[in-house]
Amino acid sequence: MKKAKIIVLIIAMIVCTACSKDSKNDIDEKLLKPDITQLRSICDLATLECYYHNVAKATKEAGTGLAHIGEKKRTFWIEYTGMAKIGIDMSKLKMNVTGKTVEITIPNAKPISYEVLNIDKSNYVASEDGWNENAITAQIQTDAVGKAQENMKKSVEENTALLARAQDRAKRLIENYIDKLGDASDIKYEIVWKYEE
Repeated sequence: MKKAKIIVLIIAMIVCTACSKDSKNDIDEKLLKPDITQLRSICDLATLECYYHNVAKATKEAGTGLAHIGEKKRTFWIEYTGMAKIGIDMSKLKMNVTGKTVEITIPNAKPISYEVLNIDKSNYVASEDGWNENAITAQIQTDAVGKAQENMKKSVEENTALLARAQDRAKRLIENYIDKLGDASDIKYEIVWKYEE
């Protein structure tokens, strides 16, 4: 879907530039120069979506005192799927065009959002209860999923290969956009990359 949006965007830019009446000199030069707004739109489309399968686990200790006689310590786990979106902060993307040189400062990719997509209730497993119920409440389950999500977030943030892949994806789309503009205006742009610290 995102690739289709990018292709439509590039085709629209080429059609706009090809529709001049007389010659390339009549084409609005603004349409043929790299534009920071377009770059930011491209970076938004370049967001990498990573789907994951995770397991939330927890233990509920047996209570103490007379009211808790016969309770057992209980453990449970539940499987779920989610999605992490990784991309670059578009507001930090910078561009400077000098003649045929386009200098782009690109920030490092980072996780943008996380979402639990589906909790598989058929894969819910809990240890047996005692004769005095030690219920695993909805709050305990929610807390377990929250803790599993935090561990998964940390894993994504530390995955330098995944973050580099998201940044490279944005770079390739930006390069393609600038190359297409250059083709439409017979200008060979040179891209100079700078990386935000």
